[in-house]
Amino acid sequence: MTLSSRWASGVVRLRMPKSQNMLQRQETTGRPCLALAGFRLRPARAHDLSAVKQLLHNEKVRRYLCDDTRLPDETVAAILQRSETLAARGLGTWIIEEQSGAMLGIICLEPVSEIVSASALTKNGIEPTIALHPDVWGLGIASEALRAIITYAAEILGLSDLVAAVDEPNSASHHLLKACGFAEIGQTTGPTHTLRLYRLSLKSRRAG
Repeated sequence: MTLSSRWASGVVRLRMPKSQNMLQRQETTGRPCLALAGFRLRPARAHDLSAVKQLLHNEKVRRYLCDDTRLPDETVAAILQRSETLAARGLGTWIIEEQSGAMLGIICLEPVSEIVSASALTKNGIEPTIALHPDVWGLGIASEALRAIITYAAEILGLSDLVAAVDEPNSASHHLLKACGFAEIGQTTGPTHTLRLYRLSLKSRRAG
């Protein structure tokens, strides 16, 4: 599958109270910028193509995220274009960056791929995906970014649940999902590995 749930490690608990103004609405895209401790998530743009391509071509990143394939420029450009298309629904791709603007990775919130949607357990689900540069693995950035997206999906988008699909041997991704509250619900066949499927209920997290 393309840009499915492939994860870096790290566990940091996060709660985003609305009163702290951590959501900064981007009126032109329908997606917010999420300001966190020490870094932020900002909506990806077409001009991020070179940086995103460099990230996805990293051998450690692409191993599971891209089924160990070097994505061509047009495929990476299509990912960013898809993000703009999904923006009206509040979905898409965010750049994970330091306050200085240095890129740390990306995180996506998108409909699942056709392969994952073929399973009744995850059909038509919305899935978060994260990719960090290996230099910042293990620092808690992945879990903090994921928890921010979970909070956003529940409190701003009002989604009832999120799903995820992870390659069987991707132990770091399994660890991250479970640390952030996802429960394993089954398996399906993926392009290169068996995919373990997860779901996280958001009903108790949604704004009243």
